[in-house]
Amino acid sequence: MADVQYARRIVHGPEGREKRILVRRDRSAQWLDLRTALRLGSVARGAAAERATVLAAALAPCSTSLALQGGADFHDAVAAVLADAPEAAVVTDPELTNALDPTSYRDFMVFERHFSFGYEWQNKPVPDVMYELPVSYAGDPLSFIGPGETIPWPSYSERLDYELELGIVIGKAGTNLRPEQALDHVLALTIFNDVSARDIQGREMAGGLGPSKGKHFACVTGPLVTSLDELPGSGLAMTARVNGEVWCATTSAEMVWSVAEIVAWASQGEVLRPGALLGSGTCNGGSTIEIGRRLEPGDEIELEIEHLGVMRNTLGTPAGRTWWPSARERRDGSAETHFLT
Repeated sequence: MADVQYARRIVHGPEGREKRILVRRDRSAQWLDLRTALRLGSVARGAAAERATVLAAALAPCSTSLALQGGADFHDAVAAVLADAPEAAVVTDPELTNALDPTSYRDFMVFERHFSFGYEWQNKPVPDVMYELPVSYAGDPLSFIGPGETIPWPSYSERLDYELELGIVIGKAGTNLRPEQALDHVLALTIFNDVSARDIQGREMAGGLGPSKGKHFACVTGPLVTSLDELPGSGLAMTARVNGEVWCATTSAEMVWSVAEIVAWASQGEVLRPGALLGSGTCNGGSTIEIGRRLEPGDEIELEIEHLGVMRNTLGTPAGRTWWPSARERRDGSAETHFLT
């Protein structure tokens, strides 16, 4: 759907915190609570109050990804609500959380200065494959938190880092797409912080697989999901601040692979489903390791992307040391073996 922003607010009720989907036509419009508007519409058309509540919750659940799986029914419902804009559904000064709770996510590396530095950091040359196809790794969709939440500091790391990225939100299922088809399957863009534990990341990636413990403990998505029609095609300003100081100011217009190419490649041989998140990879200069800075517990990280809002999080306190594997001794090229314990 064109010209739409999505968000989720936190509602505090007798049963605790609940997340509710918000929609608005553009950045200047008021937010509408989608579930409230749908319930009011059903009642106005003759539905019993209890049944209207059930119907509204089915079309506008707490999960944005689950709502997107409703396909045309969901988008038609959003269009009807935006057309009616009932006053009773207007929300002012909402407490926003992450607009998207992804069904799946993978992260690419398409900003040349960033990935070139990454290989230099590992004392490796930049491989040709970075220019032959968009490379990615798959992450944990259950690791996501929202703006305002504390980023956990895992026990096995002494160096945390932020990564300022574009998040590409899939709105319609597709497979084996071509770039000229791909944007039709993109709902919107959002801010994405692929939080990284640099020390353990460097160690584990020496094994030749993608990052795991270096990434899977926390990711953050932004408060807004903004449709492509709301965005300029020339690129978006991207800014990172730590404790109010600008540490990065760059643009999304420096991608080796475009959004359309990222989506098309991700869809080859598999189905991209509604609610999937594809990260662009860190923008040029969009992490501390590139600029020789370090984060400390309690630092406030503020990531901003033009038209996509601002996302603020605070770094937590490092957790106390828990279990750590004991190194295996290798003798004559082989190690001792084990099974269940």
